[in-house]
Amino acid sequence: MSGKVIAFFPEAAFGPALNSVGIAQACEKLGHKAVFLTDPGMQGVYSGYGFDEYTVNMSEPMPPEEMAKYWTDFINGHIPNFDLTAYEQIDNYVKECWEAIVETAIWAEKELPNVLHKVSPDIICVDNVILFPAIKRYAREQNKPWVRIISCSENEIADPSIPPHLSGCGENDAACFAAYQDHFNEVVKP
Repeated sequence: MSGKVIAFFPEAAFGPALNSVGIAQACEKLGHKAVFLTDPGMQGVYSGYGFDEYTVNMSEPMPPEEMAKYWTDFINGHIPNFDLTAYEQIDNYVKECWEAIVETAIWAEKELPNVLHKVSPDIICVDNVILFPAIKRYAREQNKPWVRIISCSENEIADPSIPPHLSGCGENDAACFAAYQDHFNEVVKP
C-alpha cells in the first residue's frame, strides 16, 4: 500500500481539532501522511502533535486580542438568547451563527484553493457544518474524495426518526420536528 496525503480541515475549535488529531494519528500508523489546514487562531495545535500545518484565514485577519474580544462580545451579546427555547433562538442566535459560518467559507475561498494546490492531498477530511466551495471544486477537478467528519453532534445528519439538530424536540414529537425544521429553513434559508 502506498501512503496517501490526507488533509484535515477541522473548524477552529478544540473538540473538532483534537478529534481530527486522533484520526490523523491513526491514519499515520497505517502509513499515510496527515497534514492540517488551519485557521491562524489554531496554529501550533497540530504542529504540537508533529503534523505539518497550512494556514487558511477563516475571517478577516486581526490580532489575537482583537479576535478574542470579537468572540467574547459575540457570546456575551447572545447570553439573553440562551434563556429562550431552541425554537425562539432560531431568529437570533442560530441565524447569526449561520451567518458567521457562511462568512468563514467566503473568507476561506481567498486562500484555500492555493493551499490545496500546494498540499495536493489525495483525500480531504472536513470537520465543519459547512462545505467549502474550494474543497468541492478541488475534489471534482482532481478526482479526489472528500470526507465529512461529524465530531459534534450525530444528528447533524437529517433523519426523520430523530429530532432535528439542536431543536430541543422530544424523541417522538413529529409536530415539533416539522415546526422547528420549517422555521429554521425559513430563517436560515439553506
